[in-house]
Amino acid sequence: MGALRAVTGTAAVAGLAACAFPGIAAARIDALPNVDSQFRKGSTALARSIADNPKVVRRASFSMLPPGGRPAAISTTRLAGFPRDGKSYAILSTGDARFAGRPNNAPDFGRGSGGPFVRGARDVVILRIDLRVPAGTSCLSLRFRYLTEEFPEFVSSPFNDAFIAETGDTTWTTSSNDDPTISAPGNFAQTADGKLISVNASGPTALSSGNAKGTTYDGATRILRASTPISRGNRRLYLSIFDQGDRQFDSAVFLDRLELDDRSPCESGAVPD
Repeated sequence: MGALRAVTGTAAVAGLAACAFPGIAAARIDALPNVDSQFRKGSTALARSIADNPKVVRRASFSMLPPGGRPAAISTTRLAGFPRDGKSYAILSTGDARFAGRPNNAPDFGRGSGGPFVRGARDVVILRIDLRVPAGTSCLSLRFRYLTEEFPEFVSSPFNDAFIAETGDTTWTTSSNDDPTISAPGNFAQTADGKLISVNASGPTALSSGNAKGTTYDGATRILRASTPISRGNRRLYLSIFDQGDRQFDSAVFLDRLELDDRSPCESGAVPD
């Protein structure tokens, strides 16, 4: 197995959207190449594709990234209610983000990205976004939809893939292959009563097949808005997605409309958008 890579910096490489992949260009889902020098600029472009005001993104990098596959992409193709604002949005995947719009003509689909266990999980992707939060800001929010091939077969099983959003630092952990428990004390992409965005989710964040219509995935949440209080200054946002238990079948998250405003009250958690 290859080692997990930490990618940092903002080396100048032009033309992310011009990256060509056979059979993918027409779909306009442009995956970031797994080449360090190109990924550095690409990760910032990815973060800015999410932001309502791209100028608030100072830079971005991948704290964790599997050595194989194409786990991150910028898309201008309309899928599952995205983009929410503007012409583009981001896709993070535990497999290959380029296949998000492929026909769902197989019961299960997966492209493992390799790498060892990280915090008890597989195919771990962690995007770090460095933000410049302006004066008068009290709330950070972003829109997302979580999608997975592990629905409905693995609901209430140890195979509990998840999406997590944190500010300041990233501290989530998972238990083991045999235990679907996920600990994420800093996660704000969850319900008010602490339910995670995962295969095993229930209530307003539960998955359904109808929510995944038009994508390659078997199930998805409704479109959700995750919010958290934030204050002026340089701040960090971490967005994580991972496979728990194995890496056989893929999950993804569509992300858009990252906003910084003075909304009050700013209640931490995820609610239907």
